[in-house]
Amino acid sequence: MNYVVKPIALCEGIRDMSQWTYRWNVGKKVKSACYIWYIEGSDPITIVDAGAQGENFNKEFPMTTITTLEQGLQSVGLKPDDVEQVIVTHLHFDHIALANRYKNATFIVQKRELEFARNPHVFNGVDYNKDFLKDLRFRIIDGDCEILPGIKVLLTPGHSPGGQSVQIQTPKGKAVITGFCSQMSTFTQTPFMKEKGLEVAACGLHTDCREVYDSAVRVKNIADIIIPVHDPMFMDIKSI
Repeated sequence: MNYVVKPIALCEGIRDMSQWTYRWNVGKKVKSACYIWYIEGSDPITIVDAGAQGENFNKEFPMTTITTLEQGLQSVGLKPDDVEQVIVTHLHFDHIALANRYKNATFIVQKRELEFARNPHVFNGVDYNKDFLKDLRFRIIDGDCEILPGIKVLLTPGHSPGGQSVQIQTPKGKAVITGFCSQMSTFTQTPFMKEKGLEVAACGLHTDCREVYDSAVRVKNIADIIIPVHDPMFMDIKSI
């Protein structure tokens, strides 16, 4: 079974590049985007991540709304009520804030991610909002799992305790939407990194920098097409 991934960019902003390349590129500013991802051809109708709008972000990390959820879904012929499954990469607020708009959806999440989101460590609490989880119907996964023929979730922790990447079979090979915040720079091996034996970088926000490094290596080794969840390149791409 082959699918087409359709990026829907909901908001954009400027971030420090070190957020995607921990310990490197401090002070270098880059554009960031927040998306939902429609898996065209899925039955039941499935998207990845629930999305957020500019008003969901604080003054320290501002984002500007590009399009509303309804307008974004309309661009691929859908309404929020049409969505039947939402695979959530992780439960940070910018990936789950609009969940209550999908009235008919089940939310697929890793067991350890949901447990942590409901009772986060005080240091990580700023990244979670328990109100966004209220009254949602969850399908709880524990580890790697096939969701539909040709669609799998892969446990890729480190950015958060239960981040899950989404492997999707497309006509051009296996596309993987990362379960951790990243841009393509996360996966670009510089000469310095090669000299030190580092295959990838790690995202700056993490619960375990070694785990998120290993998760990025896993994605790089599996994917024919890497889809980093915050890379602005997909703002100009209609389908993958």
